[in-house]
Amino acid sequence: MPITIPSIGEKFPELNVVTTHGPMKLPDAFKGRWFILFSHPADFTPVCTTEFVSFAKHYDDFKKLNTELIGLSVDSDISHIEWVTWIERELKVKIPFPIIADPLGNVAKALGLIHAESGTATVRAVFIVDDKAVIRAILYYPLELGRNIPEILRMVRSLQLIDKYGAVMPANWPYNELIGENVLNPPPHNVEEAPKRLQQYKGYAWWLTYREIPKNEVEETKQIIRIRIE
Repeated sequence: MPITIPSIGEKFPELNVVTTHGPMKLPDAFKGRWFILFSHPADFTPVCTTEFVSFAKHYDDFKKLNTELIGLSVDSDISHIEWVTWIERELKVKIPFPIIADPLGNVAKALGLIHAESGTATVRAVFIVDDKAVIRAILYYPLELGRNIPEILRMVRSLQLIDKYGAVMPANWPYNELIGENVLNPPPHNVEEAPKRLQQYKGYAWWLTYREIPKNEVEETKQIIRIRIE
């Protein structure tokens, strides 16, 4: 049976889940907030352990963005509890967010997260879901490569500013090679508006114009997405 992955722009599916913080119903548990659901292949594995430590160290940054975290793998609740206890005891890092236990794989299958190589392990994936329970971004990684947590923060922050200012974001924002800290304007969609763009904004062509957003928004972004290695 082919694996079906929810699409960007769709509502996050309704799921009843068991977690290390008790039973939850998604997405209702995070009503009015953004959330990141991220799956990992297995507890007690090296790459996943480093990811959980990094998510924990950046947890306050996610909270500043009105964003919650929730993990997922096909391990049992007992395994999750033992693993996060080990991380806190041995690595001195407390995991503050819930982890979904999915030993039957029902949640992973509903989200299209069963790994093709094994048929049972969850893939390393990320769903970014907004405060209206709409999926805004999906990321997939190979088993061997850990995620860049500041990039996930950058994506959440950028999506929120896109909503706020009606902008679109350039590559590497806020450190873009062409327009620096500025944001892009969506291209016009009619011939009447096209020639006006270079009169209204700076740019390289009518379809490639940019503008400023408040400096404090840019500086807050830079603070939020910095790497924390303490």
